[in-house]
Amino acid sequence: MPRKYLTQMEVENVMKDLDAENYDDSDTDCEDELENSILEDNNEVDLDTSANFVENVESLLSWKDVEGSEAKNVLPVLGKVGLKVDNSNYKNEYDFFKLLFTNEILSVLVEETNSYASDILNIHEETSDKRKHAPAWKPTDNNEIQKFLVLILPRGHTEKDSLQDY
Repeated sequence: MPRKYLTQMEVENVMKDLDAENYDDSDTDCEDELENSILEDNNEVDLDTSANFVENVESLLSWKDVEGSEAKNVLPVLGKVGLKVDNSNYKNEYDFFKLLFTNEILSVLVEETNSYASDILNIHEETSDKRKHAPAWKPTDNNEIQKFLVLILPRGHTEKDSLQDY
């Protein structure tokens, strides 16, 4: 037997009926009564406060020019934009990579990577022997970090046909 679906009007009627129902198992009635009694006791509620609050919020959320101490002095850029070195010697991505990642920087990356791995393996020493399928950690070196970065960095900036092209 085919199933009958509700029309839009029937759905709206069901939603109105749900809103109109009163549930006795809710704590909200007690909270509402408490709030009402507090408001009845405090008859000196300033109605201008709520109107001012809305105006204050609207003024805070609207765009305006920055004035006074909030204004920042923007310094003009006077220098030439771009690399400060002669780029005629740089023929490919690897040449630019070597310009940015010197041996000193690679050494710091190697040292910190090995230190982090050592810390993690020492913390989880009891679980590391349970994962026999995982290869044992070997300290990394400049060559390995360089290969990793050379593979990862250009992938977000250049599009090659295959992984071997990187």
